[in-house]
Amino acid sequence: MSADYQPVEVCYYGTEMDNLRLKRHVKIICTLGPASQSAEVISNMLKTGMDIARLNLNYGTLEEHARTVSLVRRLSIELGLQTGIMLDCPGLKKYPSATVNAAFKKHLEFARSQNIDFVALSFISTAEQVAEVRRLLTAIDYSVPLIVKIEQAPALTESDLILDIADGIMVARGDLAIQISIEKVPLAQKRLIKAANQRGKPVITATQMLESMVESPQPTRAEAADIANAVLDGTDALMLSEESAVGKYPVAAVETMVRIALEAETAYPHDERLRDAYLTSLPEVNDATARAACQIADQVRAKAIVAFTAGGTTAMRVSKYRPIQPIIAVTPSEIVMRRLAMVWGVHAVQRTNPVSLEKVFDLAMEVAMGLGVVMKGDRLVLTAGVPLMVAGSTNLVKVHVV
Repeated sequence: MSADYQPVEVCYYGTEMDNLRLKRHVKIICTLGPASQSAEVISNMLKTGMDIARLNLNYGTLEEHARTVSLVRRLSIELGLQTGIMLDCPGLKKYPSATVNAAFKKHLEFARSQNIDFVALSFISTAEQVAEVRRLLTAIDYSVPLIVKIEQAPALTESDLILDIADGIMVARGDLAIQISIEKVPLAQKRLIKAANQRGKPVITATQMLESMVESPQPTRAEAADIANAVLDGTDALMLSEESAVGKYPVAAVETMVRIALEAETAYPHDERLRDAYLTSLPEVNDATARAACQIADQVRAKAIVAFTAGGTTAMRVSKYRPIQPIIAVTPSEIVMRRLAMVWGVHAVQRTNPVSLEKVFDLAMEVAMGLGVVMKGDRLVLTAGVPLMVAGSTNLVKVHVV
């Protein structure tokens, strides 16, 4: 990394905490519950840094969750934020003797009815079970990213196979510790994060991140170190559970998580991750283009990487190489925009498809300047596909001077 490169200070949404959104690469997922059901609390959590709201279907009624989904959507629109919503389906945890279809179908149909952005699957043991859920989704005509919770010993054993067919994983450390013994969890966490990073798939680190803040307004030093280590290991997202769902200080917990993550990111080894990712680079034009965009952005000291993406994969490929610059994803799809809320370093905006390469360049500059990322004379690195905005066609990298 260029020794004198410093990320630009940005103006984003107008408050001090919001100014940090483009500087923060790691995403924050917050479980909503009795402590965080009001519009005031959810609004403050969004302003403070919540990127994804998690609803745990093991608690409450579907009617209550539907109202929460509607409230999060409304508040996000009012605040100008692109917030994702994840449903955590208890599945085989709640119905251990049921088949996969019987355990998950009702909740998947509810997720479809609410246009949910991510579905997390609980107590999955094998890759075949994930495949069964995929078949169920096809049967009910629903396409949604599947996040598999690694919380069972058999799932840990099959984690590579699960990662190959899932859209992401969650390291659910609480139940996993019971399954494999607590001293084995830290190394399992590191291995799972590395495996997900190598595949360019999102990984969430969860459970007891700031557990003391259920009752206390301040975290412990051990919790701060735990969060920082997860950030440095390469997690895409950090998740609050009881801290934000039933704790006394849900907004403070979000703010604390953000502050610790930002501080840890000042020591993030971007150069090392770019080199390591090359070892698992794919012999594909899309992947080579994403890597080239990151290398060029580093060398020319670009202020941001702008990725034009129809389905989100271009932005995810750029994220895999962990650039220090913010990745601004421009997509015509509102759904894709929200789903990119989980991806490390990506900040998505929705815009109509540009009709020519010249319009691509103009739009990239317009979006970057609108977010306060660049000023006149700064450099942007653009990546897109020709033909324009066709999924899977990323083959263009350009350095653009504002």
